[in-house]
Amino acid sequence: MYAADTGIKKEEKPDGTVTAYVYKVTKDNRILATIKGKIYSICMQGVTVSGESEARRFLKEKVTGHQVELEYDEQTRDEKGNIIAYVWLEAEMLNRTMLEKGYARVAPTPQQTRYINDFRRRQEQADQKQNARNLSGRFFYFLCIHFFA
Repeated sequence: MYAADTGIKKEEKPDGTVTAYVYKVTKDNRILATIKGKIYSICMQGVTVSGESEARRFLKEKVTGHQVELEYDEQTRDEKGNIIAYVWLEAEMLNRTMLEKGYARVAPTPQQTRYINDFRRRQEQADQKQNARNLSGRFFYFLCIHFFA
């Protein structure tokens, strides 16, 4: 089943998730959310974003003010004490969506085991799409320069 607006395949949300209420996106792959009335900083497991304001805008639009589900992997906290989790909005894993849209890159850790191969494959697919767009853009530029000049 695909979401009509994104073309991204919807996944089945796993059992054993923790409910959180997002009130702020603090960085491109970090959110502030409440869990059982307590505020936590949550880092999206397995992905990194380097200064992409588009990624932050995307995440803000998706999760701010919404209930999400957190799925943990082998480790639930980073060295700074932040929660690390896969973030689900309904049946969509946002970590995965950010990779598919090219907003994030895979950032594997020894504690990330569950989705690492899937994440790498999706990043590869996003890279291929981006390369195809770049190539078609260069070709169009070439045509304009040589045939319309």
